[in-house]
Amino acid sequence: MSEYRFLMLHRILVVCINCLILGSLFVAMYRASLTPDDFNHTFFKTIGTLFLLILLIGVGGKRILNRHRPLTP
Repeated sequence: MSEYRFLMLHRILVVCINCLILGSLFVAMYRASLTPDDFNHTFFKTIGTLFLLILLIGVGGKRILNRHRPLTP
């Protein structure tokens, strides 16, 4: 893999993770708005779970990318 392709895939991974974090925020706000009496508990439970999943996806994607990183002299 060329250095250009590696950097492009890395940028795409970062943008995708950022979009997933924003999406999880929207999902958590929506789920919490369905139960206004228990808003905080529902929001933090949802955002925490989704954030952990997104973090695992990001770490896994970074490891896969680094496995194919080009060697620079």
